[in-house]
Amino acid sequence: MNPSSEKQSNERLMRRATQAAVLTAILLIIIKLVAWSITGSVSILASLVDSMLDAVVSLINLLAVRYALTPPDSEHRFGHGKAEPLVGFVQVGFICASAIFLVLHAVERLRLSMDVQHAEVGIAVMLVATVITSALVVYQRYVIRQTRSTVIAADSLHYLTDVLTNISVLAALILSLY
Repeated sequence: MNPSSEKQSNERLMRRATQAAVLTAILLIIIKLVAWSITGSVSILASLVDSMLDAVVSLINLLAVRYALTPPDSEHRFGHGKAEPLVGFVQVGFICASAIFLVLHAVERLRLSMDVQHAEVGIAVMLVATVITSALVVYQRYVIRQTRSTVIAADSLHYLTDVLTNISVLAALILSLY
């Protein structure tokens, strides 16, 4: 493969990976919102908020990759590739804000002693969410091997932690049955 076509292939992979992350986050928001409205589970709410943040961050990543892939111009003689690492700083702010919201909500739920309703619905949804998120991580890892994109690598690591979080939410829901 010549360098030009390899570059185009890598750019296409990076765009597709960021688009897949946005679409995955939107799908997860929808199913987790339904599950939270049925169960009232704080664990599912935390996962829902995380998915909302994922959607915002993945959209920012999509825009950052698109910008980073634009060719050099008179103001950026070496291209726009430095846009990728700046995205990490934005992610930190979103994560801190969501953590504060979730702590406040969890304290309120504990204060009111509210139980989880229809935990089996939450379990089913979190199983589906785990499979969907795992599939995205596998695809992102493939793209990272091909492109060495730092944005997609960071996003993949984030979604990998989401898989682990989904598993812990599953465990909490299963324990709530007893």
